Amino acid sequence: MEKEQRATVVTKILREAMSLSLPEAMKLKKKMPGSVFIGTKSDTARLKQLLPAEGLKASISRSVTTIAVVAQIGL
Repeated sequence: MEKEQRATVVTKILREAMSLSLPEAMKLKKKMPGSVFIGTKSDTARLKQLLPAEGLKASISRSVTTIAVVAQIGL
């Protein structure tokens, strides 16, 4: 799967999981690769589990105040 195809798949999965509108999903796609969601530990863990199921990589990065799902589409 090529980079653009992976970005499209990630966007579709996250759009469905997060109930995003198409314009919101397109903004999300422009952030990739990078931090695409900041939220609670349980929310980020749930979203992180969706991506590997499609053969995509995701990781959770933590800071003192935020937890983010990082979609790694360039790999």
